[in-house]
This record gives sequence, structure tokens and C-alpha cells, in this order.
Amino acid sequence: MVLGGVTVRAAVVATVGALALAGCRLGGDEVAAPDDGPRLAALSAVQPVALGKQHVATRCTGNKGEPAVLLLSGYDVPMSSWDDVQAQVGAFARVCTYDRLGVGGSDAAHGQRTFTDLAGDLDQVVDVLGLTRPVVLVAQDIGGLVAASWAVDHPEDLAGLVLVDATPPGYAESALELLPSGSPAWDDWERLMSAGSNDERLDGQRAFAATKSFPVLGDVPLVALTRSISDYGPIKPGIAAALDSAWTGGQQQWAELSPLGRVRRIDLASHEIQRDKPAAVTDAVREVLSGS
Repeated sequence: MVLGGVTVRAAVVATVGALALAGCRLGGDEVAAPDDGPRLAALSAVQPVALGKQHVATRCTGNKGEPAVLLLSGYDVPMSSWDDVQAQVGAFARVCTYDRLGVGGSDAAHGQRTFTDLAGDLDQVVDVLGLTRPVVLVAQDIGGLVAASWAVDHPEDLAGLVLVDATPPGYAESALELLPSGSPAWDDWERLMSAGSNDERLDGQRAFAATKSFPVLGDVPLVALTRSISDYGPIKPGIAAALDSAWTGGQQQWAELSPLGRVRRIDLASHEIQRDKPAAVTDAVREVLSGS
């Protein structure tokens, strides 16, 4: 899958690998990492929760009395993409993640959905998981558009925002204009434009049009992490450069949603920074929780 103009690796991680993470075990207890690495929390079992008549797969780690953090995946990416980050953040916060409808272990999505609809699901997830508001949202790829859509309607419930190479407002239009028609990356964006062509049933024509810009969120701690490695597949270097320029400019747009916003480029990281450099994401969460 190619989204955000970069090739997205397969996001399925074996259960054995998740449980073996630095010797983690089920149950949510904190365990020491080897070689003086970051402390890790054990990854708890996946639990289904009801959103009306449908169910989404969720997983929470860390003590319930700690600050609340919610991890939001990119398009069609299951919660396993956050395994390393969740284990690290769970050592100092209550951290949860979930598969959106149509993804991973959750029920199929129905109808034609927009980012406002996905933000409504997010709000229900916060409630059913018993997360204490305000919460910190950590969002990758189009998860950033879901998080921002929610934050606009729930400003008092947002404690901070960490955007992990999040799709910028207005970028979808640039991608479809710049990418060669019929290229793998163009095909992936085109599938998002029609609800009948993607598993999350996203009506991209309406969804992206409604998120070309967002109002300033106020004095909210905000860190926008962005990649240093791009892979658009077989396209001309000039087109790749134009796409990179649009993406980089979009990260600055994210930072401008708050006077406290900043952009941080992560060396040796692709679009999936949470997999390549999980400690960078964890550090940003700590920073946001500190209010700086």
C-alpha cells in the first residue's frame, strides 16, 4: 500500500513477536528492558468493545491512574504497528489503541464515511475504554486528519497532539495532481476517493475536501514528527521532489495549529516512524505530557 506518497510496509506483526517484545508478558505489568534500554510495559490482550451494534478491537496498557494516551493508525493499518511505542509509553501512561472499522480485528465498515464519522468513533472509543479526558492523541498518516477533526469539536478534551508523519490538510489533492495517473501511488490515493473501493469505506471526495484546513487549536502542546526517507515508487525525480515539498510544507501547517507546535525531522525514518524509530515517538509523547 502506498499512502502519504510513500510505500507502506505490510503492517501485520506476529503475535509471538508482540509478546516477545523485550521479554514482555500479558497482564500490563511494567518490565525492565535489557541493556539499560527504555522501560517497557507488557502488551495486554486485545479486547473487542461495542460502538453501537458494531465492535472494534482495542488494546490498553499501563496503569489506569496514569495520563491517557490514544494511538491512531494510518489507513488500513492495524494496531500492531504501535507495538513498540505502546510498550514504551505504557511504562509512564495509560495508553490505548484500536483498529478502526474495516481494519484488523474490527467489524466491517458500512456506508460512506468521512473523517468526521471516524472522529465520532474515536470519541466513543475514549468513553468505552474509560480514558480520562483530556487525552493525548498520537496519530499517523490519515489518523492525523481523524485526530484534528475530533480536536476541533472537542478542544477541551485534547491534552496534546503528536503527529507521526501525518497526512497534511490538502495533500490528497496535490498527490492526485502530481502523481502519474496509473502509477501504484496514484492508484492508492484514487481508491480512497470512493467508499466502495477501500475497506474503511472512506468517501475521500467529501472527506479530504472537508479537511483542507483546520482552525488553530489554541495553546496545545503539539509535535509533528516527519520522515527523512521517502519512496514514491518509479516516478520522475522532479515529481518526487514536488511531492516532498508539499509534504514538508504540510508538516509546517500542522505545527501552526498551535503556538506551541513544532516540526521534528527524524533521521533514518520512513513514513512509518512508529516502526522505524519508536523511541522518537515515545520522546514526543513525554514532551507533550510535560506541557512543553
